[in-house]
Amino acid sequence: MHPLMLCIHISKERALRLSFAAMSLGVRVKIVAPDQEDQTLAALCGLEQPAAKAPKAQVDGEMLVFAFMEDQLLERLLPALRSDMAPVRLKAVLTPDNRGWTCGQLYRELKGEAEAFEKNNK
Repeated sequence: MHPLMLCIHISKERALRLSFAAMSLGVRVKIVAPDQEDQTLAALCGLEQPAAKAPKAQVDGEMLVFAFMEDQLLERLLPALRSDMAPVRLKAVLTPDNRGWTCGQLYRELKGEAEAFEKNNK
């Protein structure tokens, strides 16, 4: 599969700027529309057909999901995404464990992890 970055709950202007950095490294970008946020990450990455609509998941912040990437590419991509803009705080890699999650489920998990990390580092 071709390297892919999902832009979730990110304004089109900001997503286009992120896309430029990603595409310069050969990473395909998909901007996830709000009405797609109830699909599984696997469906958004093209690994399965979109299922029947799930309950609307609440996504209140920006997220990036990286799929089909070798570690070396991800290590080059992350600094490129930070180079000229405020970084996206919540990021994840598609895994066998999270591929069945919706954007809302992933958001809750990442937000909880970020809050726990911040609390432990104060």
